[in-house]
Amino acid sequence: MILSRSNVVHYLLDQGLLSYGTVVNDDLTVADSTRRNRNFKVLRGAEQGFFIKQIQTFDPPTVATLAAEAGCYQLAREVPELSALAAIVPRDLLYDRQRHILVTGLLPSAESLMEHHRRLNAFPVDVARLFGGQLGRLHRESLPPLEGRPEASLFHRQPPWALSSHQLGTFGALNGASSKLLQILQDYPDFQRTLDEMRGDWRCERLVHGDLKWENCVVYPCRSNDGKLDGRIVDWELADIGDPAWDVGGMLQAYICFWILTMQFHADVPLTTVEQSAPHPIAGMQPSIRAFWAAYVAELRLESAAADTMLMRSVKYGAARMIQTAYEAMQYSAQISPSALALLQVSLNILKEPKRAATQLLGL
Repeated sequence: MILSRSNVVHYLLDQGLLSYGTVVNDDLTVADSTRRNRNFKVLRGAEQGFFIKQIQTFDPPTVATLAAEAGCYQLAREVPELSALAAIVPRDLLYDRQRHILVTGLLPSAESLMEHHRRLNAFPVDVARLFGGQLGRLHRESLPPLEGRPEASLFHRQPPWALSSHQLGTFGALNGASSKLLQILQDYPDFQRTLDEMRGDWRCERLVHGDLKWENCVVYPCRSNDGKLDGRIVDWELADIGDPAWDVGGMLQAYICFWILTMQFHADVPLTTVEQSAPHPIAGMQPSIRAFWAAYVAELRLESAAADTMLMRSVKYGAARMIQTAYEAMQYSAQISPSALALLQVSLNILKEPKRAATQLLGL
């Protein structure tokens, strides 16, 4: 069965997640948000809706990513030691292994952190602090007890592909833009040396999200209706037993990437000139960056030296994650864009001088 906007409600009825009376009485709206996967949102007014995801290609790696996400939700539901994970994942309602469909709860009035920032045209400190605390509590939890559990086979303890992005074959079939990106990575020895070092330093210490960015962080009004927001982290397809610094770096680089990707680039105008007219100066984001980092460190109870070490590793992993962001930004383009080139330039600068980047760019 291939899901579509016209049959997704029937699928929910067949699975017992909706009743015919609910369909008649509720104000149901189906929205197609298909991207890499077939995604559908079933909205039910003020009631909890549904987010339905079905993979589009049924090759083993893609099947495995959806299984990993479902496995995370099952661990959160069944393993008491993973209470911090349970507090931040969406409510899982169904995993259909045969049809490769995952159904989770959709919170009313929820929006991604990217949508939140764009709507407000601001970067609220309290929201940054919220996700810093949630991530710190997740990374404070010891490795989940996987012995004898089926989820053990879902986590391969592998470094992310971005750390091998300078190697031929990482990108699969190359288009014009990704070919140019690979060429740039191979033309700069500093990229190759640093990425190799970071891959060698990869630590399998905690359950990590693996693809943390604003699009995968969701905010929604608290039940108390006092104006405060709560948060969830979604899309756990790349979850693994891995390095917490990669998750932290993912959040740090999200601020830098938003700063760069909202700039207006013109031919032959250097980045240093373009950034002076950036619609979202990085300095305006620094209070939120500091709030995120302070909340994360507080939850882990890190001493000053340990926090400094973690920060340098996170900044460097964030720079490596920017390579992946550049690839995602022009994955289907024939030519590499000026913004993608700027991402690579800033990424290299950070990898060369992570301490300077932490202080001058991130304000930490």
